Amino acid sequence: MAKPHGSVRIGPISLFTLIIILCLAVLAVLSLTTARAELSITERQAQTTTETYALETAGQEFVAAVDAALAEGGSSALDEVLSTYGVTEAAADAEAAADASEAAPAAGETIEDEGVSGATADEGGSLMVIECPAGDPVTVTGSFDGSLITATFSLESGRSLAVALRINDNDTYRIEQWKMTTQWTDDGTGENLWLG
Repeated sequence: MAKPHGSVRIGPISLFTLIIILCLAVLAVLSLTTARAELSITERQAQTTTETYALETAGQEFVAAVDAALAEGGSSALDEVLSTYGVTEAAADAEAAADASEAAPAAGETIEDEGVSGATADEGGSLMVIECPAGDPVTVTGSFDGSLITATFSLESGRSLAVALRINDNDTYRIEQWKMTTQWTDDGTGENLWLG
């Protein structure tokens, strides 16, 4: 009689089990990488939404303050609101711009206003920064030419809101622009997929 040689026989069930284990391992790795990618996208979307709401809130508070000033009927109330937000009047010459900067608050002075929380004046004397609940400061710039108020609310991330209000003769206003934009940031050179 011949003695068996001690070889291991792989039957169809063992081969089928090995293939199933390999497939499950590949699916586990794919699930992990997909979950990480989804987490990254979700965090970016949450940040974008938070920044959008912060800018919208700042813009709505600005428009509400302008509306309240126009309801009072005095141009001095409107001038006070505009100076609080750092919106400067477009001056015909440099002397008028110098007078406007002298009337603005001192650098670092905290301005108390119902519509603006945590606002501080910058070194130039105009209001530039509003602390928002989201944590990032909203920077405000703008101008007023007598009938058109333009204000830009921006964050360090590059997202900004441009608002333009046209003041009518009967102390009302019309919103001419309400535009949310994001500055393009190049994350790297990347690969050029099209050479044509």
